Amino acid sequence: MKHSDYSLIPTFVAIFEEKNFTKAAKRLGITQSAVSQSVNRLRVIFEDTLFIRGSHGITPTPLAIDVYPTLASSVESIAYMLPVHKNFIPAECERRFGISALSVFGFTLLPELSTLMSSEAPLASVKIEPLLGRDMTNELRAQQCDLVIEVMTNQRSNLRSKVIMQDSLQLLCRTDHPRLTGDSITIDEFLNEKHVTHSQFDKNDAYLIGRGLQGEGILGQRNVAWQASSIMEMLPVIMRTDYIGLLPKTAVAQYTQIHNLKPLETPFLTDPIEVAMFWHSSRTNDPSHRWFRGLCAKAASLYTR
Repeated sequence: MKHSDYSLIPTFVAIFEEKNFTKAAKRLGITQSAVSQSVNRLRVIFEDTLFIRGSHGITPTPLAIDVYPTLASSVESIAYMLPVHKNFIPAECERRFGISALSVFGFTLLPELSTLMSSEAPLASVKIEPLLGRDMTNELRAQQCDLVIEVMTNQRSNLRSKVIMQDSLQLLCRTDHPRLTGDSITIDEFLNEKHVTHSQFDKNDAYLIGRGLQGEGILGQRNVAWQASSIMEMLPVIMRTDYIGLLPKTAVAQYTQIHNLKPLETPFLTDPIEVAMFWHSSRTNDPSHRWFRGLCAKAASLYTR
């Protein structure tokens, strides 16, 4: 690529993110004809079609998807050097931030975040959306979402991440369970009982399967009788049946009495659970995004303090 071709990079990024030539032209303040000419030059440079027109907008080719993070990061790095971005003031921020998270964080981490947001950035807003069953890598890349908050996993190796809190698993049963009368449970008892799990609607396995936990072999042998769409939906089911279920320990302490449940020690499941936030590399240097990540980490530390 010649030096004179570097001016085409913002056009590439705008088309990729807008998925529409007209919207990209409007965003850049140029004509659609100029955008089309830039695309033709980019296709020659990369020796690839890059963008394919369809009935539902523009679809990037695999090569375009591969080079987008680097090009987007370069455009944003330059933009963030300008004074308007350097002088980021949370109290004046009117941006809406998007988080995709497991439902359990709506009862733990996210309320802490709401308190901090209302104090430090009263003009900003946050939209929380469910995590399961969505292609979060593409949504983060296209800036349709700012952060994903879930259990740390190597399944998102193409994203940036930071561990913000640590938790552990807690097994629950109803207080008058006919067989589990003690304070702990053995592996045989664990496998002989029926379980309630938190499952992804587009997958048959429970959420914890495939997360790299040392106890995954045991978890995979559970007799699953009920698959709930969220962690908090598991509590009333456990209370009304003989089913048992594993939940995050920090989340269940305040609900055991409400739902007439008791915790059981599981000496065979001692893995710590790390909770992380994930984001796309192109947002790393964005001052508002960096501030928001710091606020999420602060909320996590306050909740677990």
